[in-house]
Amino acid sequence: MSDQQILLQLQQLPEDLRKEVADFIGYLPAKYKKNTLPQQQPEKKRFSQYRGSLKSGLSVEEIDAQLSK
Repeated sequence: MSDQQILLQLQQLPEDLRKEVADFIGYLPAKYKKNTLPQQQPEKKRFSQYRGSLKSGLSVEEIDAQLSK
């Protein structure tokens, strides 16, 4: 469908439907931008896995297990 055909069909719509079409057109880039961008994982802090191990006496594995709950 050409741009001219789309414009012709749009011009034939009542004003309230034109507004709905404009809203939908605005929604599409946001929808596909969200779905196409790779999900970036937040950067982990370098020493966060060791936090509290000295005070609590827990091993790194025990702390990681608690954090993953």
